Amino acid sequence: MRMELASLEGSENNFAHLYEPGELVLSDERVLLVEPPEVSGRIIRPGREVKVNGRISARVEVACDRCLTSIELPIETEFKLEYVTTEDYQAFHAAELTEEELTLSVFDGEVIDIDEIVREQLLLAVPSHALCQTNCKGFCPVCGVNKNLVDCSCDLSEIDLRWAALKGLVNGK
Repeated sequence: MRMELASLEGSENNFAHLYEPGELVLSDERVLLVEPPEVSGRIIRPGREVKVNGRISARVEVACDRCLTSIELPIETEFKLEYVTTEDYQAFHAAELTEEELTLSVFDGEVIDIDEIVREQLLLAVPSHALCQTNCKGFCPVCGVNKNLVDCSCDLSEIDLRWAALKGLVNGK
């Protein structure tokens, strides 16, 4: 969904869109959309800059970081972005970005791509570390079974020979 600023009426416009299955593709193969996203918000054009505020909801599927089991997560996120043209951005001459400028984006002055905002905000909202359960046991490093499903009898006391000399120091020998 692209918003052409020339076609907007007034300085403030609302938008809403429920994506169809397959309409939005995320660029991260680790995150799969289970439920199509829904976005709503408004575009405010107080002057030369454009402010886009909104809310996104969706369900995604990711893999558990310890056992690789699929997990479905609800995503509810809000965003506040500001767009300026390349000319206005270059006029800032800021050597260092302030906290407020971290939400600042540059655009061509004509079109705001809502699909790109939704894609970016969904990926930012997915937790960087996801577990299927707080006490997930992961895989056995010896036989590779999922220790949440099977109790294996592998001997985990094998010592890496590179660290064997240090074991004597810990045991007081």
